[in-house]
Amino acid sequence: MIVPEHLLIEILKRLPVKSICQFTCVSTRWRSLISDPYFIDLHLTHSATRPKILVGFHDPDDERGGVFSVDQLEPHNGRAQITTLPFSFHGWTGPFVLQSRQGLVSLEVGGHIQITNPLTGMYATFGLPRITERYASFSYYQQMHSFGFDPVERKHKVLSTRVIIMGGLDGRLIMESWVLTLGTEKWRQVEGCAANDKKGREVCFDGVVYYMAWSCLHGVHGDDYLVAFDVRTESFRMVTIPAEAHKDIHRALLIKFEEHVAMVDRNKALSCEEIIMWILEDFDQEIWKKRVFSLPSYWKEIVADRRVFPVGTVRSGELLFAPRTLSKPVCMFYYNLKTNGLRRSEICGLDDVSPEFCVLTFLDHVESLLSPRGLPCRK
Repeated sequence: MIVPEHLLIEILKRLPVKSICQFTCVSTRWRSLISDPYFIDLHLTHSATRPKILVGFHDPDDERGGVFSVDQLEPHNGRAQITTLPFSFHGWTGPFVLQSRQGLVSLEVGGHIQITNPLTGMYATFGLPRITERYASFSYYQQMHSFGFDPVERKHKVLSTRVIIMGGLDGRLIMESWVLTLGTEKWRQVEGCAANDKKGREVCFDGVVYYMAWSCLHGVHGDDYLVAFDVRTESFRMVTIPAEAHKDIHRALLIKFEEHVAMVDRNKALSCEEIIMWILEDFDQEIWKKRVFSLPSYWKEIVADRRVFPVGTVRSGELLFAPRTLSKPVCMFYYNLKTNGLRRSEICGLDDVSPEFCVLTFLDHVESLLSPRGLPCRK
């Protein structure tokens, strides 16, 4: 009996990536269907209804690390989650996983940018753009990377920015920005951004990468700015941060809040009684609004003595709190900014992860069959 193709698609699109990859061996017909751009897109759309938390673990001393994923549970408060380690590697030199975009993640391995699909195990490695010969002699050099996705043209892009200071720390400052589009394997230099030095992690949604940065003048760090990079147009904008926000937020974590970019203090542990947030409500006019969220009275009973910090928002809009270093069991806490509710989730199954893997990164993630070489074209 031959299963009709439309029924086969309906069945396969509901399966996890690892199972689908095994089914490519069933027959030539199945392999052709699973690799079809239409099915890949359909599976990704369905996967978005079952979001994951991608956890990266990294030992900076030994340059080892890996990633695993767990479900974003909603109604099952406190339920333990069992996980496996789908992807591990050596030579990880970057501080953290940059971002997860349509199932692809970006990280720095061995001085290169690596785009990885952690569920299929496929990856693509790209060398960094070289310093031009006229800048070969410098006193300071800093290179940072971002990973974004343009939903209009359906393209993933890597942004690499470097700050070069010539002739001493008070010398001439040079800012270079380069963009690589997955599928091209070629870096292109882009202009139009004032000199800035990126700090911390970025957030990307609706085709814009946001990151915090210091302005740079004659090699000296100046004011803090929010930098917005439009992935499709490859243009930059530096948004001024209110002086009052600097008093409330010392180390900003950028998050998505009700379709706006917002800042919370990433050093503010879930041991305080309130969360202060600054929201960019009007991007064009650069209008910020301050909001204060008072934590529920029972949060101390749930969190106990654990030190957890805000790491970002998840698909449900909840603010996720998690530990910075590995301690077993790993406990995550979801704070609902609308209902003031708090729920706990515990991750088990980490027996193969040694305690020396100490630096953790938590990202909103969906499973996908996408290739790290770029998105296929729709039929």
